[in-house]
Amino acid sequence: MAGFADLDDFTAGDGARLALRREAPKGPRRAALILVHGWGEHTGRYAHVAAWLAERGLAVFALDQRGAGHTPGPRGHVTRFAQYLADIVALRKLAQAEAPGPLLLLGHSHGGLIVLRYLETAPEGVAGAIVTSPWLALAMQPPRWKTGLAGLLADLTPSLQIPTGMSLDDICTDRGVVARAKADPWCHQVMTPRAFREIREATRLALAERDRIAVPLFVGLPGEDRIISTPASQAFAASLRGDVTLRLYPGMFHEILNEREQGRVFADMAPWIDGVLRSAAGAA
Repeated sequence: MAGFADLDDFTAGDGARLALRREAPKGPRRAALILVHGWGEHTGRYAHVAAWLAERGLAVFALDQRGAGHTPGPRGHVTRFAQYLADIVALRKLAQAEAPGPLLLLGHSHGGLIVLRYLETAPEGVAGAIVTSPWLALAMQPPRWKTGLAGLLADLTPSLQIPTGMSLDDICTDRGVVARAKADPWCHQVMTPRAFREIREATRLALAERDRIAVPLFVGLPGEDRIISTPASQAFAASLRGDVTLRLYPGMFHEILNEREQGRVFADMAPWIDGVLRSAAGAA
């Protein structure tokens, strides 16, 4: 599978220039899907996912987030978490103009947190959403002195780039995937104090406002995540009142869509997508 051949410029609502990738559906279009990548990476790492979705009739739209990939700006930095949500609103308008019909969201890790907050704040027109390894709590909490210092620096030096300390060896059990990530010049392992503070507050709000999620949700979690807390994500999914499908994948690391057995994840996602689109068609 190929996918994501070209990069385009996308202008956000506040005038910021973001890098955009599209993948056209193969055959009749069934829906549009906005894909939101994780921290320190970029949409190019999801070419195989976009191709898989396109083969199932989905038009895929994906931005390199602020502070990441081919989007200009300081690496690992965002001024306000709300900017991520506003970017999805703007991209949603483009997706609905180019591919009218049902809209799905798919977010991984940090992108999963963005998708959850979007569902809690501005879910207009969304038929359903998929999150994998959503950033709701870290697997290993940073020491208090580090979080305290980051809180202080968030106002003093908000865009100071600080190494995250995350090991790329923990993203996937496939050593080839790890090696490519380490060699990828468009990946980074830094985070600014302002971004850290904004993400911490977003995780707090995601938990506090979870009852606002009202669309079908697919939650895919690895059994051996050393980056994000799988138990925290399981508890979150179990606490939701709506239509939630939870799948756990023992033996997989953080990036379940990049694992050797990624086919297991796709095999679970396919009927879920079909069901959501059938429901959306019935409600139209």
